Amino acid sequence: MTDQPKTDHPEGLSGRERMLRAARRQPVDGPPVWIMRQAGRYLPEYHEIRQLGSFMETCRHAERAAEITCQPIRRFGMDAAVIFSDILVPAEAMGMDVSFEEGKGPRVQPALRSRADVDRLHAFDPEEDTGFLADAIRRVRKEVGAEQAIIGFCGAPFTTASYMIEGQSSRNFENTKAMLHGDPETFRELLDKIVDALIPYLGMQVDAGADVLQIFDSWGGALSAATYRESLFPPMERLVCATKALGCPVILYVNGDSHLLELLADLGPDVIGIDWRVDPTDARARIGDRTALQGNLDPSALFAPAETVVRMTEETLDRFGDAPGHIFNLGSGVLPKTPVECVQAVIETVQRRRNP
Repeated sequence: MTDQPKTDHPEGLSGRERMLRAARRQPVDGPPVWIMRQAGRYLPEYHEIRQLGSFMETCRHAERAAEITCQPIRRFGMDAAVIFSDILVPAEAMGMDVSFEEGKGPRVQPALRSRADVDRLHAFDPEEDTGFLADAIRRVRKEVGAEQAIIGFCGAPFTTASYMIEGQSSRNFENTKAMLHGDPETFRELLDKIVDALIPYLGMQVDAGADVLQIFDSWGGALSAATYRESLFPPMERLVCATKALGCPVILYVNGDSHLLELLADLGPDVIGIDWRVDPTDARARIGDRTALQGNLDPSALFAPAETVVRMTEETLDRFGDAPGHIFNLGSGVLPKTPVECVQAVIETVQRRRNP
């Protein structure tokens, strides 16, 4: 059971303690901070590592993945290290061919368009087929010790399925919605297969040392609340419940989730990530204190002058207020060309809000 907020205000917490307490809506000495995609393309040292192999090769190379994970921690001292990997690693382990083209995003082949295609997907053994991720987590733990929390993650069933069905990123998800509405039995079978694969995959990450798990539903906001409730709620509830049973806080992030907040809270995560279009005051009014909140500075704001970034970060902090249960983050992943000094401005501004 999630611990209830306490009345004490601890000082001098480690980043790991701060992150875990905030996720459980316990008072902290100031909001913890990490950034989605903080281990990635905006850092020059990341590109040095990436010259050694393709994106998926880098994900499968535990030493390189651990190094990339730790790069932003060394630079900025975030409270959490999110493991360098990709939400499509399980899709590859299930039999899909996954590759990334520079500037074009993922290619997932052959695209699934029929029941026969879905039937060709197979279960996988997390340790045997994706053990490199567990190895990377253990390597990160060796470097960060108990100072930072380690965040493991997966893609949500709908987002994973949409890549498998479309074969790539999509604006309108025509093929995905065609299967969802036109062949709902096949679509449910696909989601069930994905959930069956994700539960032990996340368990492996916890066993390796992950403290927190985030479920990324990058495209879930493309669905109406009615469709989300009817088609996605059952598999999502099964995934969230099984993930919470692993014993660590669960963050659910759905991009474009302003119309889904009540549904997401009903799923029972410890934390809901909100994007920059959601007013934190409105989010709190709608879901009460059932979950902590994570977010939600606009990633594009980091292209403004540093002094403007500082001001906008402070305004975001003010909107969330001082009540327990806020993890500072961007409203989406940090963009590839973001100036490093502006990321630093965000992190330092949040850190200055902490009790001395």
